[in-house]
Amino acid sequence: MKKYIFSTLVTVIGMSCTANAEVLPQPKTTGGMPLMEAMSKRCSQRDINAASTVTRQELSDMLWAAWGITHDGKRTVATALNKQELEIYVVTATEISRYSAEDNTLTTIATGDFRNEVAMQGFAQTAPVNIVLVGDKTKQKGIEHQCYAAGAASQNIYLYCAQAGLKTVVRYGCDRDAMKKTMGLDDSKNILYVQTVGR
Repeated sequence: MKKYIFSTLVTVIGMSCTANAEVLPQPKTTGGMPLMEAMSKRCSQRDINAASTVTRQELSDMLWAAWGITHDGKRTVATALNKQELEIYVVTATEISRYSAEDNTLTTIATGDFRNEVAMQGFAQTAPVNIVLVGDKTKQKGIEHQCYAAGAASQNIYLYCAQAGLKTVVRYGCDRDAMKKTMGLDDSKNILYVQTVGR
């Protein structure tokens, strides 16, 4: 009886956790601008229109470029000893959600506009999308390795945006204490960088 109750509880918890998960469009992993051309166009841009939008397809493609799964469970960026310590969160005007590459979903973890926490600059506080790159110390203790992985993911976002006609810039400045509270992150998680995206 106890085993049945426990099994039912686990099932109910699992259903509640996935109930608010949005399945993104399948990422497009072929085509696009030639790599060398995208590299030549890669740049930081802050003149992002507050009224601009990023489509769900673009967001899916961008997140896959940053932290997607390619072959044999590997990621689109290298991590030291394949620790895969990154977590990626998406902040919009209406919510904060966590990206899962395994099932290509975004799961809402907080509702509301928290862009003032993830940005200290005005253009980023009104941009349609901010990507938060987080390192998990339980998987990779070395901050230098976490920062390398986040930098590689950021560069992939830059390259994707260059070929997709989007504007982006990676930033360090944010209210980490407020973000950790809002996002429910404990001390095992490092908020490394935030990357702003729009048009």
